[in-house]
Amino acid sequence: MLRIVIVDDEILIREGLARMISKESSEFTVIQTFPDGKPLLEALPSLQFDLLITDIRMPQIGGLELIRLLKASHPQIRSLLMSGFVEFDYAREAIRSSAVDYLLKPINKEQLFEVLYSLDNERKLLREQEQRHRSGLLLSLLQVEEPSPILLRGLILPQPYFTVFVLKASSPETVCASTDSLRQAKDSLFDSLELRRGQHVWIWYSGHPLTPDELLKLRTPVEEAGSGQCLHIGISRSYADPAMLRTAYLEAKSACDRGIYQPQPLHYVTIEELALPQTAVAGLFAPFRDPLIHDLQILNVPGVLDSVHKLFLELAALQAYPEQIVGICREIQALARKELPEFEAVCPAESAVVLEERIQSGLYFAVMEEQFTSALSSALTAIRTHRLELSVTAVETIKRWITANYNQHADLNTLAGMVYLTPTYLSKLFKQETGLTLTDYMIEIRIRTAKGLLKNAPDLKIHEIGSEVGYPDPAYFNKLFKKVVGVTPNEYKRISSV
Repeated sequence: MLRIVIVDDEILIREGLARMISKESSEFTVIQTFPDGKPLLEALPSLQFDLLITDIRMPQIGGLELIRLLKASHPQIRSLLMSGFVEFDYAREAIRSSAVDYLLKPINKEQLFEVLYSLDNERKLLREQEQRHRSGLLLSLLQVEEPSPILLRGLILPQPYFTVFVLKASSPETVCASTDSLRQAKDSLFDSLELRRGQHVWIWYSGHPLTPDELLKLRTPVEEAGSGQCLHIGISRSYADPAMLRTAYLEAKSACDRGIYQPQPLHYVTIEELALPQTAVAGLFAPFRDPLIHDLQILNVPGVLDSVHKLFLELAALQAYPEQIVGICREIQALARKELPEFEAVCPAESAVVLEERIQSGLYFAVMEEQFTSALSSALTAIRTHRLELSVTAVETIKRWITANYNQHADLNTLAGMVYLTPTYLSKLFKQETGLTLTDYMIEIRIRTAKGLLKNAPDLKIHEIGSEVGYPDPAYFNKLFKKVVGVTPNEYKRISSV
C-alpha cells in the first residue's frame, strides 16, 4: 500500500486530489493533507508515509525546501512536485531536489496515476528486497547470544520500535492464515520467519512501544483466522535497540511456551501478563535414577513407564519449559542406552532427534508426555520380546562357551557381550534357566573336568590338573575341590584308583 501525504495551500485542490487518488485504487491511501510544509514537518516524528505530493509556492515552507528537508531526514520518502508554473527553472530545481516528477496544474489524471503505479511497484520491489535481506540478518540475530556488531550494523529496521511474537500452531496453515489475516486487517509492517520446525516468529515494527490496547486489537484477526485451531502466541516487550532482539525473542518464547499448560485453543499472552517463576529442574531426575536402572535391567516395562509418569507429574507441577522436558527425556534415553545394549538399534540417534523435535513443538503437555512414553514403551517392548525369543539360545550359547573354554578367565561383562545382554540381565536369566549362577556353573564344569583327569590321567600331578582346569594356585584348587567334592584332590585320586 502506497501511503501518500498531500501538501497544498488551496483546500479545494488538496482535498479534491485526495478524493481522486483514493477512488483510483485501494493500494493508494492518502493518510493526511496539509496546507503548508511547516505543519507536515512538525508531524513527522509520528507520521509514516511513502510519497509526498506538494505544491511549490506556499506561505511558510514551500515545496522545494520541503523536499530538501525531507531528503536530509527521511531519504526513503519520494516526492512529487506540482505547480501552475511552467518555467524550466522550477522543473530543473525539482529534479535536483530528487522529486520523482513535476506535474502541472490542473493535474492530468493519467499522468498522475502512471507515476503512482510506477512508484507503488518500485516500492513493493524495494520492500521485498529489503525484507529478504533483513530476514536473513534477523534469523541470525535471534539465535546468537552475543550479536555480531557487523550484523547489527547491516540491520536497518523499518520503524523505531520492534516487538517479537513467537507462534506455535497445530498446523503451518494456521500460522499462514493468521499472518495473512493480520496483513489484510492492518496496514502494518512485520516480518514473518520460521525459526525452526513448528516455531514461527513475527517481528512487529511500530513508531512507539505497543500498548496493551493495541496488542488486544491485534488478537481479533488472529483469533478469527485460527478458526478454533490450537495456536499459542507469546509476545515480548517493545524495544528500540536491535541488540535486544535475542532478549525479546526469549521473552516471547517463554510466554508462548506456557501455552502447553492452558486448555483453551488460543493462548495469546505477553511476557508482562505472566508471572514466570524461575523453573529449576536440576536434580529432579536423581531420585528416579536407581528405580529406573533396576526396571531397565530386568525389562520391567510397566515399572519404567510408572517412573517416567511420576517424573512428568513433577515437571508439570514446576510448569517446566519444553527444553527442560526434552532434557529429562534425553536423560531417560541415555540411561536406557547405558543399561540396554540393544536400545541404540531400536531407537537410533536420528529417530531420537526427530522425537525431541516433535516433543518440543508440542502444544499440550499431556501430548508431549504421551509422545515420549509411547516411543519409549515401543522400544522397550521390542527389546523384551526379542530377548524372550533369544533367552534359551543365549543361555545355551554361554553354556557351550564355558564347556569349551572352562580353563579361561571370562568376566561377566565379556560373557554378556557375547549374547548382547546386560550383565545383570544375563545373571538373572542364567540362574532362572539353570538354577545356578554363572560362577557356580563355571566351578561345576571345572571340578567335573578335574575329577575326570584325576581318574584317567594318573601321570598328571595335582597342581598340573589344577592349572589345566583354570586354577593355577594349588592351595586354592585343593580348598575349592574339597569344598565341592568333600575330599581333597589327592584323596579323590586315591579313592578313584581303588
